[in-house]
Amino acid sequence: MASMSPDIGLGRRIVIVEDDSLTRGLLAEVLESNGFEVATASTSDDAFRVVRLVDPDGLVLDVDLGPGPTGFDVADALLRTDPHLAILFLTQLPDARFASRDPESLPPGSGYLRKEKLVEHGALATALDAVLRGSLERIPHDDRDPNRPLGGLSKTQISVLRMVSLGWTNEQIAEARGTSHQAVRKVISRALSSIGENEATEGTARVVAARNYMLAAGIPLGE
Repeated sequence: MASMSPDIGLGRRIVIVEDDSLTRGLLAEVLESNGFEVATASTSDDAFRVVRLVDPDGLVLDVDLGPGPTGFDVADALLRTDPHLAILFLTQLPDARFASRDPESLPPGSGYLRKEKLVEHGALATALDAVLRGSLERIPHDDRDPNRPLGGLSKTQISVLRMVSLGWTNEQIAEARGTSHQAVRKVISRALSSIGENEATEGTARVVAARNYMLAAGIPLGE
């Protein structure tokens, strides 16, 4: 992750909320090299404490913070008391539906940058500058990219694939969704067909469905 300009962040205070310590340190290093004043937090509770202490201009928020509130939840809560905060979501998830969130409900003016983009020169500083300025035409919205992984699937299909990846049986999924075992099978079959996967047996279909979801969500297949 290369730096962009030593003064793009001059006078701007940022809080990074990221649960992975290595990623958190690298993000802080990049932003500091671009002139930002940076504080960090590793959990949702820590985020609220650090924001009260620092009074930042903006946040870089990982969406998946482990068990408990997501980055979306943290943003919602902080914006209720600090509506001036600029929000940049930084995540491996293709879009908000992978965190059981309606994409249309994300905070207005927030940015959505996938972590894979961090290899591009200046991507993080440029995205953060855009949300801080409220430059709507420059704010990244990778969650709206038509070519994002599983982007063509419906919210229902993504929700069911997520439960499959967590090891839920079709019966458990049907009970949770208030539907039938057969309906769950159809959702899985149609989802796989939509992404060009066609499997003959239900067991194989579940394996393929779980694998595709995990790859799209950036979940290591060994976990």
